[in-house]
Amino acid sequence: MKKTVFIFGMITAISLSLIACRDEPSVESEIPVIAFEGTETAGTREETDDEAPLSQTGDHQAEASESSEPVTEADRQNGERFETSIMLEGMEETVQYEHIVSASAGFEMDYDYESFVRQSEEDRELFISVWDDPANPENYLEVRYDTASAELNTDAVSAILAKKYDLIQESRELDHAGSCTYLEASELKGSGTMADDLQGVYIIPADDGCLVATTYCSVEAAEGFRRRFNYMLNTLSVIEKEKEGPRKLTDEEALSSVRNYCLSNDPELESITDSEDYTVYWEILSSNESEIVVLYRSYTGAEIRYYIDRLTGSADVTEFVPGITPEEQPTSERFFAWDHLD
Repeated sequence: MKKTVFIFGMITAISLSLIACRDEPSVESEIPVIAFEGTETAGTREETDDEAPLSQTGDHQAEASESSEPVTEADRQNGERFETSIMLEGMEETVQYEHIVSASAGFEMDYDYESFVRQSEEDRELFISVWDDPANPENYLEVRYDTASAELNTDAVSAILAKKYDLIQESRELDHAGSCTYLEASELKGSGTMADDLQGVYIIPADDGCLVATTYCSVEAAEGFRRRFNYMLNTLSVIEKEKEGPRKLTDEEALSSVRNYCLSNDPELESITDSEDYTVYWEILSSNESEIVVLYRSYTGAEIRYYIDRLTGSADVTEFVPGITPEEQPTSERFFAWDHLD
């Protein structure tokens, strides 16, 4: 009797265990399918990240997940840093973001400052992978302002990329910038094979022009970097571009202008400069926000200094001859740098 009860108890326990396993929902079924470009669709995950295609196109890409995308707050300050999370390879990753405001390029955005080095230039911002050589990067995002319309930029960029790639063009919706044109350059033209270097170009309409955001990736690292870039771009907002002040001479322009001026005044100077028999050179002695001082060392030994106003291009000219004159002496020579640019 005891033996019969023991066997019955074991059968009952096993049956209850099987019922519990059958009723418990699958954890895997709750993992969303993450599209390649950082957007998300609801449903059951049917493929691993290693099996996911490098490129996915279609209208479903515009359906971004509001829960996983970092959000740009309207009152976030320039330089403010904060922590958020993104989805990479089916897993949630905590990232450190910094909010930037680029008035010269006309946008604000959040970027992952631990993964990318920011380089600011006039009318554009670069975000280069911390693992790349900044002088020759492979994986980076460029966001630049262009005075031409979005339509003209789309035609121009397409014409250039179509020489090397089979292009994919579609409309995309960015969370804060709205509708834009997306160009994907991944496959080598007519070959059906992936290129070693891939580009994705977002052309975003803006007042008096557009923003052109281009992702550059090596094929080996494209999936991870493109997802990171797309999360960042989904925080981008178009803002009013700051009004540009009067154009000023750069140091390089001032130096080139003085050199051109000297060569035009002395037809034989170029051959003298190329000769090893004389010491002739031009150099920038000093430079600040309002003035550039360029030195011309003549083959006669005289040192001619041009004190150039960056804005007007007008210059005061002095001459100093070592061993002959005690110091710089003003000359009657008048020089206007804007008149002698290349």
